[in-house]
Amino acid sequence: MDGVYFSEPRLLFLIPIIAAAGLLSLRWNRNRLLVVSRIVVFSLLVAALANPYVTVTETIQTKQPLITVVSDLTASTEIFDRGAAERIHAVLPDSTLRTFSGRSTPLGDKILQYSHQGDALLLVTDGYSNSGRDVGEALALARAANTTVFALEMEPIREDRSVEISGTNTAVLGGDYPFTVIVRSSGGDFDGLLTVRADDTVIYQDRISGSERSTSLRISHRFHTTGTHILEATISFPRDWNRENDRYQKAVYVVPKPEVLLVADGESPLSRVLSEHYRLTTTEEFRPEDLDPGGRRYKAVILDNRKYLPELSALLEYVREGGGLVVVGGDEAYDFGGYRNSSLEEILPVKSVPSIFEGGKTTVIVMDVSGSSRAEMIVGRATYLDYQKALAIELLRAPEFRDDRVALVVFGTDAFVVLSPTTIAGREVMIRDRISSLSPEAGVQEESQMDTGLALAWDILNSTRGEGEVVVISDGKIWEYPEVFSESERMIRDMEATVHLVEVKAFESAPGSFRDLAAQSGAEYHSAVYPGSVTIRVGERPDLEEIPEDDEIPAAGYSLMILNPDHYITADLAVSANATGFNDVTPKDGSQRLVAMLDGKPILTTWRFGLGRVAAFTTDSGVAWAPEVYSADNSKLVSRTVNWAVGDPRPEFGRIDAQDGWEGTPVEIIITSATPPVVGLSEVDKVGENRYRSVFTPERQGIYTIGDYGIAVNYPLEFRDVGFNPDFYRLIMTGGGKVLTEEEAARSLVEEARKSSEITVQQRLSRQMPLLFAALAVFLAEVMVRRLREVKR
Repeated sequence: MDGVYFSEPRLLFLIPIIAAAGLLSLRWNRNRLLVVSRIVVFSLLVAALANPYVTVTETIQTKQPLITVVSDLTASTEIFDRGAAERIHAVLPDSTLRTFSGRSTPLGDKILQYSHQGDALLLVTDGYSNSGRDVGEALALARAANTTVFALEMEPIREDRSVEISGTNTAVLGGDYPFTVIVRSSGGDFDGLLTVRADDTVIYQDRISGSERSTSLRISHRFHTTGTHILEATISFPRDWNRENDRYQKAVYVVPKPEVLLVADGESPLSRVLSEHYRLTTTEEFRPEDLDPGGRRYKAVILDNRKYLPELSALLEYVREGGGLVVVGGDEAYDFGGYRNSSLEEILPVKSVPSIFEGGKTTVIVMDVSGSSRAEMIVGRATYLDYQKALAIELLRAPEFRDDRVALVVFGTDAFVVLSPTTIAGREVMIRDRISSLSPEAGVQEESQMDTGLALAWDILNSTRGEGEVVVISDGKIWEYPEVFSESERMIRDMEATVHLVEVKAFESAPGSFRDLAAQSGAEYHSAVYPGSVTIRVGERPDLEEIPEDDEIPAAGYSLMILNPDHYITADLAVSANATGFNDVTPKDGSQRLVAMLDGKPILTTWRFGLGRVAAFTTDSGVAWAPEVYSADNSKLVSRTVNWAVGDPRPEFGRIDAQDGWEGTPVEIIITSATPPVVGLSEVDKVGENRYRSVFTPERQGIYTIGDYGIAVNYPLEFRDVGFNPDFYRLIMTGGGKVLTEEEAARSLVEEARKSSEITVQQRLSRQMPLLFAALAVFLAEVMVRRLREVKR
């Protein structure tokens, strides 16, 4: 129980006023007993009106929780044993069985529908939800209502596979159209035949096999006529329960090559690369009238090694209104071409001044290798240290750390520096190898020297320039060492750097003290629940990349590397080129460095300017500095950069945007048109200037058309994800529940539900009545005293 609080504390200001008025009345009222008693009575009444209360912490537990068994009988669960729910219901006392079926799974909605205060749910499902409320959100709401959600561990008794094509819905005539075929499996090894057709012509056929839950294959194709084309992927496996999801169609709308303007002197290697993909116009002199700003005839403008001229200021409005711009360097561009402080530089994502690359900020990773890190986590056979190493490696792969210098400190019964501050860019493999080679301390842990590890991190940050961050990754079990906890708290509080405490857990409610340490020291707390976003195979070094024997930096030239592999330009792209020269520039805030040299000097930098896209390519067009960039597969870097700058190659009006659909799932269609369009599939609503929206729910599979634009509708979404959802266990445990086998559920679910129903709540207890009784007692006592005096007189 805490102290006394008041719901209306402002009323207490009346008590001094009552006391002052009473004291003043003593001057003309000689009955002091009456005055004093009235002061006390009125003060007690005011205090009661202010509603005093105390908070009391109570533990509430449901003695016999009601268990609701929710059985998912939707179409995708036919590959499981559907009798499990009824068997468990039969042996559980006071349980209720609820079922739902159909060709869609609103699992989140069902969790909320059957959640009741203090009760428990047992979900017998494959864990996939494809309609209604998000499952994670539903579990959180159920937990807030003191409903514990359990799940039954399920294994498929039949095999099933599905196929899907992933890719954009628009392609350019004659250009490479890359797409990915994804084959999903319910589990176990699989070996079958994959056939891919483009407009009924086989473009790929081969066996596809694997042992994982899914595998993918990236394919490229070129379309030679405009309009809608159909890609089709089919799979054939000897044992496959559901054949409906063995065929997938994708509608690809092919548009004419977009018009692009190249401003270059003479014959440029760029023209050879770009003429293949675009309707290219080449000119030696830039003229603002060529831009045709009203209709934006050109989707993008490429400047090849051009000095700054006042005429280029016309590009400012062109890009702001949605045009694309690619500026290629050379000995007359950027720092050599007078770009500094010009209107052209205003558009560019870089400044034409030399950059000083110092590796960004310094990030110190402090890892726990104490004896406790050898313990295996509850889920899987991975140890805590395995998971910590995988987390550290995944952290360093994030784009925001690409410019950092990283240092590695470990602690156990002692602490030491494993890696001094090292630039990440170009040294990823070495850093990952150093992290992956860590091993736990032998013997029994005597004390966790986390404070010593923090002291070493502090020394590293003090010896480097600029800002820094500290990331501590540990199981957080330092509550047994109060002195270490206290000293760590002091050091984090005094450290002039952001400190992240990452607490590794087998499940969310596992014990740890990092949350308390973060609250008291001001550090940022993060809970990493296994398996989280990384997957570990015990015995393997996670996420290591082998260095190809022939991947050596030549003696001549600067080797180029990709810094951000998640951007449209650089996704799935390998660059094996060198440049003998470059323009020395500095990226602006808000830009993205995609390609750089090993020392961090930018080569390709992009950003958005107004409605347009701008790319700064700071080596030349291959005439002198970078011929390797424009040869073989490396030229994809150039064509993708222009593709990105072009954006949508279709015209501004008469444009339809719609993704592939699923039978029974609503499909949204967005139309850009100067006049209200007519769509035969459903009604059209205006959602903005020249923008219209239509939604329809397809009842059959096949190709739907709007004019010459096609929309492919495939098997129901219910059949896309097959087998058991591997992320469902994590969601259940994060929500405070457990995953049980059928035997465990029948034996101990009631007791588990009773334990899980226990919650600690704070309740308000009003203290008005004692004050009211006190006021009444004082009033009655005063009346009785006055009456006795009158009787005596």
